[in-house]
Amino acid sequence: MSVAMLRTPKLSQASGNTLISPSPTGTGFMRSNPLLPAKLKCEALIQLTMPARLNYLKHPRLKRPILIAGLPGIAHIGKLAVEYLTHKLRAKKFAELYSEHFPEWVVRDNGSVKTLKVDLYHCKPDGLKRDLLLATADAQAASPSGQYRLTGEILDVAAQHGADTVVTMAAYVLSPQESKAKVVGAASDVETVKLLREHGVQLLDSGMIVGMNGLLPGLAAARGMRGFCLLGATRGGLLDVRATESVLQALSGVLEFELDLEELHEHAMTLPRFKPPRLRLPSGIEEETSYIR
Repeated sequence: MSVAMLRTPKLSQASGNTLISPSPTGTGFMRSNPLLPAKLKCEALIQLTMPARLNYLKHPRLKRPILIAGLPGIAHIGKLAVEYLTHKLRAKKFAELYSEHFPEWVVRDNGSVKTLKVDLYHCKPDGLKRDLLLATADAQAASPSGQYRLTGEILDVAAQHGADTVVTMAAYVLSPQESKAKVVGAASDVETVKLLREHGVQLLDSGMIVGMNGLLPGLAAARGMRGFCLLGATRGGLLDVRATESVLQALSGVLEFELDLEELHEHAMTLPRFKPPRLRLPSGIEEETSYIR
């Protein structure tokens, strides 16, 4: 499905049934027809309830932007890294990307709820002649096919703005006996592999990068873009600020822009999404939990 904004389906009445007018793809659905397969009914309801897939708040003119994405994962390294970049570089939000491929829940925000979405920002840090296009969300897509679809839609937005490089940040989980450099990485082409090595990033020689933080640079290569992933070595947990700091140091070094990290630890503690609620169990013991698992 295209990332282009979808029109809200119009409702009409015919023979006692509520009809959903054909979508931009040319497929129509009959909502109340008992003979209609449940899957198609579900897709019809999604089109009724989902807002425009790509909601532009403004239309910035970007100069050969580099897409930098960080989505929730182990220790929230990529997520926190992009959140800090948006804060410290005073990035401006310009678009929101909605998708039915997100998990079936909403995020609480000061007593209210908000729909899951990809938030897109832009900025131009000191020392860099190109713009940065930053992407993050409160969750990754819930299924393998959904991860491929949503990854493609994010890359569509990046390509429309002229991006030719895609960077992601995530976690490298250490085993109890394992010791690694603070940051390891992988790239889509020989030149970028050489660039990472020149900046002291230890290269992965085996294994998998799971989820959209791996798919984004991987599928970017299939589109003729350069892609690489920086992974912070961690023992896991809900939030690893030190590993995030190491990844951001590597990122600013590879891309050669200035980034002050003094506020990272303080900023991490002020983000509500990283503060799990405390649940009181029947025994009276309080236990922390997180809505991202």
